[in-house]
Amino acid sequence: MVFEDCICFRLGKTVKQVSRVYRKAISRYRLTHGQFFMMVAILEQEGLLPSELARKTAQDRATTTGLLDRLEKDDWIERRPDPDDRRSLKIFLTPRAEKHKAGILSLFEQTNQKFLNCFTPDEWSRMQTFLTRLSNVEQVD
Repeated sequence: MVFEDCICFRLGKTVKQVSRVYRKAISRYRLTHGQFFMMVAILEQEGLLPSELARKTAQDRATTTGLLDRLEKDDWIERRPDPDDRRSLKIFLTPRAEKHKAGILSLFEQTNQKFLNCFTPDEWSRMQTFLTRLSNVEQVD
């Protein structure tokens, strides 16, 4: 096997390129890559608990907390008490985020579509199957 055929290398190289395109597109909002995708998750569904956002974005809780802390500091989100459980805080958009909601979602859709256009619908369906299969490989000991 040659180095360039290593799946980890190829996926990593692809992720870097995709991330580079997203970083350039989101720079106008002064959001990091992680913050941007957390914002999209919140824009899709407000009022989730941080633990629910962690699952939705496939982040660990510590990373999620850090992203939410920064988004709150920069006035993108606010934490509000859960009326059903005062010990819990739910995540909501601020007026600033509401103002930029359409632009952020449009940027997300356009940038994602740029990559999806590399595939036919059948190829994308198969790619999703392949990625799911890779995600479910057990850790090598």
